[in-house]
Amino acid sequence: MNVQQATSATTQTVTVELYNEHALSLLKDLERMNVLKVVEKTASGTGISRLRGGISKETADKLHQQLNEMRDEWQRDI
Repeated sequence: MNVQQATSATTQTVTVELYNEHALSLLKDLERMNVLKVVEKTASGTGISRLRGGISKETADKLHQQLNEMRDEWQRDI
């Protein structure tokens, strides 16, 4: 979610990570008072940050171990 803060000369955009629905409610209240504008962003954004939490730590550890094993195979003299 992006929150835009309107000032007299410029508009500043910041990204806010919400931890519960009460925070969103507070932001909506501020929007109704014309203090800020809430611009909701979809989860399909670009960048690697959208992938965070996509797999479990256990799965990531297994993949990392397999990758290291494959790299070791290529480093052997054949």
